[in-house]
Amino acid sequence: MKTTPFADYLRKMRLEKGLGLREFARSIGLQPSNYSNIESGSLPPPAAKNLEKMIKVLGIEKRSADYVKIMDLAAKGRDEIPADLAELIKRNALIPAMLRTVEDEKVTSEQLRGIIKDIKNGRYTKAKG
Repeated sequence: MKTTPFADYLRKMRLEKGLGLREFARSIGLQPSNYSNIESGSLPPPAAKNLEKMIKVLGIEKRSADYVKIMDLAAKGRDEIPADLAELIKRNALIPAMLRTVEDEKVTSEQLRGIIKDIKNGRYTKAKG
């Protein structure tokens, strides 16, 4: 059976931490057989609550590259918006307006990359002093 990108990444992270399948499954409160089905791709990625347990046991820090990747892969595997982004959208009323503007104004991927680069480079930080 072919696995999924989420399942492959989860297995890679578990093995890098030196955790056995049964040990890891029990540490997150799942039966080893159920966890095995997630890791084999037979079951979809877990819902946010169990995913957060996995992330914690794997020692992945919030907002790190590994955190973003596992959240994005899980969401894609479930055909959902990543849970961390859904929370961000709920907390900031301007984000839906920004996303709609991007869509309405037909902002290209290249333009979005430029906006992201500008933000990361500090173009939109508060003035000091």
